[in-house]
Amino acid sequence: MRELVFELLLRLIKPAGAVIVGLVVWLLATGPGAATPTAELAVLSLVLGGIVVLLMQEGPI
Repeated sequence: MRELVFELLLRLIKPAGAVIVGLVVWLLATGPGAATPTAELAVLSLVLGGIVVLLMQEGPI
């Protein structure tokens, strides 16, 4: 049972990291970047967070 909990936590780290990176990008875009906070910007920030996590995991080469 303990192994199952650890496996679930390991699988949840990547999406959580993507959400955190996306939130940082969104905050930077809407704060200092002076962009309008729209749903499209939020989705694009989340997608960018996922791409960053995948690039960090796999490496560009």
